[in-house]
Amino acid sequence: MRRAPASPMRQARPGRAAGASRRLAATLALAACLAPLAAHAQTPLPDPYDYDETVPAPKRAAPLRWQAVELGRVGHRYKMPVYANRKLDRDDLRGIKHIIVVIHGVKRDADRYYETIDELLARNPLRARDTLILAPRYSGAIDSGFGGMAAWRKASWEDGEDSVQASGRPAPVSSFQVLDDLLRSLDDRKRLPALADIVLAGHSAGAQLVQRYAVLNNVDGPLRRDGLGVRYVIANPSSYLYLTNERPRPDGKGYAPYERGICPTYNQYKYGPDKLPSYARETDESRLFVRYAARDVTYLLGGADNNPEHRLLDKTCGAEAQGATRLARGVGYAQYEHLLAGRGAKPVPLHRRAYEVTGVGHDNKGMFGSVCGARALLGEDARTADGAAPCEAVKPRAK
Repeated sequence: MRRAPASPMRQARPGRAAGASRRLAATLALAACLAPLAAHAQTPLPDPYDYDETVPAPKRAAPLRWQAVELGRVGHRYKMPVYANRKLDRDDLRGIKHIIVVIHGVKRDADRYYETIDELLARNPLRARDTLILAPRYSGAIDSGFGGMAAWRKASWEDGEDSVQASGRPAPVSSFQVLDDLLRSLDDRKRLPALADIVLAGHSAGAQLVQRYAVLNNVDGPLRRDGLGVRYVIANPSSYLYLTNERPRPDGKGYAPYERGICPTYNQYKYGPDKLPSYARETDESRLFVRYAARDVTYLLGGADNNPEHRLLDKTCGAEAQGATRLARGVGYAQYEHLLAGRGAKPVPLHRRAYEVTGVGHDNKGMFGSVCGARALLGEDARTADGAAPCEAVKPRAK
């Protein structure tokens, strides 16, 4: 009996079997080659970032160090901390032609005010070579690190008051006297033979001190007679020392005596000439304005320093009698001086400049770095930073 032939589906052909084996081998070889790439593509992500990790703080420049300067007459010497761009006890100052003395605000941050002027000088390298910056610090009685030096209670220094009398402190000295002693110490032709002028500048509380000092001091004349120019730059003070009983009228139409029923003390120092401090006891009150008019004064008024509720604005009735904001008070005072100067048969020469600094508020850097601020401090050819605020002159009100 013959066997049935094998089914084609079940019968293995030698050629086809060999081909299948080759294809399997190739597939396994390709898988082996791709395995490292697959492993690489599937590498797990790093662990989540630890947001509690301490991030190193950026490095900061070493804090500016003040120098102790001894002032005063024999028998009443005292020390004041002063920031300066020269070592005052060892550097050769014979090439110094100009000195800028800058007074800080209520925060007593003399180092920041020093930096403002130093940055301005950096843009004027020719002036930097022959200009000395001095930024004295009126330390508070509770400030640490200033032991043995003159110190004041809170902001009393801005009015010219005496330093505290306490164990370990020098005998009381008024903040006005400090400026007297500092300026006299600079009138030294042996140490500073090339010195031509001194600028005394202040902002905010410092401007209050400088404005009252410019009115009351008796050293301006002697310094000028010795050949030194003296200029005062007064930026954004909260109030001014008026020299009559007049104040701006609420309706903006001129000046008139203020209503004492609203503020009985409006004309007392520090707002008016009544009850001047003992520092001014040798001053002829009747000639205060004539003398002050002859002094070289520039007012810088922030165009945006116009907030009647600013937290550091003087809101006492004596200050409110001068206007609602620093800008209003400054414009009112500048125009008041023109009014006084024009009275009488013979007008009084008035050596004044007053500018509104466009767009700048209560900011010392913006004020001193403005076009008119830089020129007031360094001269008409002063260079300013790109974008420095422009200025507009405050003109006398038409009569």
